Amino acid sequence: MSGGILLTGATGFVGMETLAQLLDRGETYVAVLVRARDQEEANGRVRALLARLYDRPPVAAARVRAVPADLERHGLALAPSQRCELVECVDRVVHCAASISFEEPLSRARAVNLDGLSRVLELAGEIEGLRRMVHVSTAFVGGRREGTFSERDLDLSADFRNTYEQSKAEGEWLIASTPELPVVVARPSMVVGHSAGGWTPVFNNVYWPIRAFERGLFRTIPTDPGALIDIVPVDYVAAAIVALCEADAVTGTYALVAGDRALSAAELLQRLVTGDAAPSPPVPLSTPGRGDDLPVGAASLAPYFDVRCRFGDERARAVLAPLRLTCPDPRSYLAELLAYARRTRWGKLPLSRQAAMGERVLQRTASSS
Repeated sequence: MSGGILLTGATGFVGMETLAQLLDRGETYVAVLVRARDQEEANGRVRALLARLYDRPPVAAARVRAVPADLERHGLALAPSQRCELVECVDRVVHCAASISFEEPLSRARAVNLDGLSRVLELAGEIEGLRRMVHVSTAFVGGRREGTFSERDLDLSADFRNTYEQSKAEGEWLIASTPELPVVVARPSMVVGHSAGGWTPVFNNVYWPIRAFERGLFRTIPTDPGALIDIVPVDYVAAAIVALCEADAVTGTYALVAGDRALSAAELLQRLVTGDAAPSPPVPLSTPGRGDDLPVGAASLAPYFDVRCRFGDERARAVLAPLRLTCPDPRSYLAELLAYARRTRWGKLPLSRQAAMGERVLQRTASSS
């Protein structure tokens, strides 16, 4: 039997949405690799994952196969029988798993983002008739580059902001050195909540200065007003990943970004805080790292509010536009992001993805009646 899909990183934000979209479309076999000591723990983690997505899981959820694994161990720590099952039952691989900490030592970041990727590539190479592997990287592998960063650009000597960026760039270099495998690279920028309803299980990147400002932790929001903030909704990222997995004859790298529609930091934060592009008085901004002390953990995010690079996404648009997949303009969903954050008290009262989407449908119905 073949025709199934192997998904890593399903407990992460992008992986969760990718799994949900695969199940919503009735994928017949999804093997989910999760970090676990044994099958019982793996099953428990997948049950908890599905509970975060659904109040009433679809029929396809019963076909999710939890597989205990470890990206940092030889052979992914897969039992021989499990490895044989995967090789026989899947023909596509989506690799979302990553260490996303910006403060890890380089050796720790490489342990997952480079060595772990190498082990997934090794497994993919054993799959006879492998149709496609999609590796999820990041648009920020260009580091502090200014100007335009295209989908064909990659420079291991770039001025990286952190070890996450560097290890992700090294991972892309590794893929480029294994051209015998049908691997494509997806580079999302800052991933934010669902464009229809704002659902998200995490509140990082652009959320943290807004949350801190609303709680009175900032007198000013630390950002360069002219910096470019490229955000992309998780539903578009996941849909693009699935599409790249299915599309014929695609190779290379695809940027999943706002691109030309990326907002300046000033406009984005004004809209998020007030819902207005030009409020009076304006929300006070300050240069990142100056003025008010940053909350714990925020210092590692501040460099992303001083970006001087615009991401090119010509190749992605050429493949995805014919499939009616386009990245929505950030201005069209910013209000959704903030409404969901406030409705759930910034995650203290979380909703499942299904519940959040259901609420959105009800709101649309009420507003049209």
